Amino acid sequence: MASRSQQYTVSGISAEFLKDHDLIGKQDPYVIFEHGSQKVETSVIKSAGLNATWTETYTLEVASGQGSTGNDAKVMVYNKNLLADGLIGQGTFTLSSGPQRIVLLNKKGLEQGQIVFNLSGGSGSGVAGGASRSSGMTTATTGAATTGVATTGAATTTTKTECVTCQETTTTSAGKGPICDTKTFTKIEDRPIVKEVKTYVREHHPVEKEFVVETKPTGNERELTEGKTSEYISTEEKIVEVTKPNPCGGVPTS
Repeated sequence: MASRSQQYTVSGISAEFLKDHDLIGKQDPYVIFEHGSQKVETSVIKSAGLNATWTETYTLEVASGQGSTGNDAKVMVYNKNLLADGLIGQGTFTLSSGPQRIVLLNKKGLEQGQIVFNLSGGSGSGVAGGASRSSGMTTATTGAATTGVATTGAATTTTKTECVTCQETTTTSAGKGPICDTKTFTKIEDRPIVKEVKTYVREHHPVEKEFVVETKPTGNERELTEGKTSEYISTEEKIVEVTKPNPCGGVPTS
């Protein structure tokens, strides 16, 4: 039988964001394209801010049976941080050649911007062999998707399991039996984030001021007739005229 995979080429990647998620400086975004257990990660654009462009070309290889037209893949944009990378937004797209424009949503379903890129290819490649070969994957990442393949005779069974740790197993048509039990569980990981918060406060301080009022004459005067009054002070008598005596006055006549 022949085990085949399809390859898709991702180019012309650019993103526009509605906000910058860095408190200090500008955000450093990078993109992850994911389909099933296959992932491809772009480079980090330092201090990109609200706009980022990737000039590189990337190849997403999809396992056989997972790359037919109409299958959905996922695109996720992260902000590179010192302690823990933060998800800016994510979306889904169809594995079909042509330009793609994806609206990025955060975990709450709120729009964070958009990403555009060109998807081409879908050509198959593989190796033919007389016996089916499968290999499990050993992973220590939380929530990582792994694919286990069990082969019995000519029949091949593919199982997809999301787990924290998967046991590595290799089987062939002439080897051991299939994997009959797989346990799935999740783990909550503590990822502390240190944030610097600047607070600006405007204080209103009451101030008491002391003023001095001075009164000065201007030199302009005018007499007011209204409200005029008089005040009695005293009475003085003075003889201003004395009648001269008549020498003949008072003499009797006959």
